[in-house]
Amino acid sequence: MKNKIILVGFFALSLLSCSKSDDDASSSGNITVIPASAVPATIMTTFNNNFPGASQVEWQRNGSNNSVGSDFNQNSQRHHAGFDDSGHQSSHSIICLEAPVPQVVLDAFRSNFPTDSVYEWKLRNDGTWRAHIMRGSIKYEATFSASGSLIKFERSK
Repeated sequence: MKNKIILVGFFALSLLSCSKSDDDASSSGNITVIPASAVPATIMTTFNNNFPGASQVEWQRNGSNNSVGSDFNQNSQRHHAGFDDSGHQSSHSIICLEAPVPQVVLDAFRSNFPTDSVYEWKLRNDGTWRAHIMRGSIKYEATFSASGSLIKFERSK
């Protein structure tokens, strides 16, 4: 009985490692990648103050509510932060706990999926990266090699 309780506890914790958050752009599928030069100064100031040292930053505008989001690496993790047009941070979530996502993988994702937003990245034991995306209410997974090649794209099971 004790072993069953411990097993259930480990299973529950594994489900919490990287999870989808309900923030501004992660499930809409209606984003536009924008250059840093197109980000309003108030948002850029808030971002730089809240996330000093962030790297591999990608900016997005959500077409449904005109909010701005950023995905970035910091402290060996991949993050997402959302901002309203006034420059206030409206959300923050860690979208990959295992490691920062390499730039070559991020570039490959963006070239293959220009209007999708990742709600979760996973570094797999074989060294590949899996991006989890939503299109409407349907979940998909895209698997990339460490060198950025798209290996597989499929609907989540």
